[in-house]
Amino acid sequence: MVKGDLDSLRDDVKLYYTSLNVPIIHDSDQDSTDLMKCVQALEEKERLTGREFDIVILGGLSGRLDQTVHTLSYLHKLRKTRKRVFTVTDDNVGWVLNEGEHLIHINHDVLGQTCGLLPVGIDSTILTTTGLRWNLDNTESSFDGLVSTSNHLVPGQDVTIKTSKPIWWCAELRDR
Repeated sequence: MVKGDLDSLRDDVKLYYTSLNVPIIHDSDQDSTDLMKCVQALEEKERLTGREFDIVILGGLSGRLDQTVHTLSYLHKLRKTRKRVFTVTDDNVGWVLNEGEHLIHINHDVLGQTCGLLPVGIDSTILTTTGLRWNLDNTESSFDGLVSTSNHLVPGQDVTIKTSKPIWWCAELRDR
């Protein structure tokens, strides 16, 4: 689905998705973003069908900084009500991990080597990891201190992350 005020929808993009029978819905509400409008429409479909869908957002982490920060913020909020929300760009995949312990099965054919743990939307968190080149062991992460960027996945290993507060996990996609 493509939904929003459509003010930046290029004609060629509209034609492409129309040819695939993807619904294009104009919504002039200026109190919510296009991303929020799409999630609200999906939630309405879920209410009608009794099913919960995973959300995969294509884009949202590049371009204008204000929109990128909004995507980070909105996914941080969605984690309270949704089980699986991902954002994918040409270069990266990312999602919010709730507090607790996580096992991430790494498909090394899909993911490149670089990954990060970003303390967005929190004051700080305590992290412990395995499966990374530079593992963390009860290490504090915050915008005022350590931000785990440019870490590397260890070939052939999955990743475990223990975090005391929600944190963004991101990994680069392998060049195709």
